Amino acid sequence: MKYNYLNIYNNLIKLTRNKKLYLNLEKNDTFSERLIFLFFHLALFLKHYNSFIPPKNLQELFDFVIKQIELSIEK
Repeated sequence: MKYNYLNIYNNLIKLTRNKKLYLNLEKNDTFSERLIFLFFHLALFLKHYNSFIPPKNLQELFDFVIKQIELSIEK
């Protein structure tokens, strides 16, 4: 079964860029804070879908997210 990793990644990024998240937690909207929130959201996603999605697909999703972060840093 093929999952749309780009769609999941974009939704995680959308959650991470939520301005209210930074206001309520009194955190700065910096790259490092966004990265922490992205990994937090990814961890919640992986934990929730652990019993629904095969581990191989979850690993592919994790690898895809890491690759996208690397590509974003290179620019």
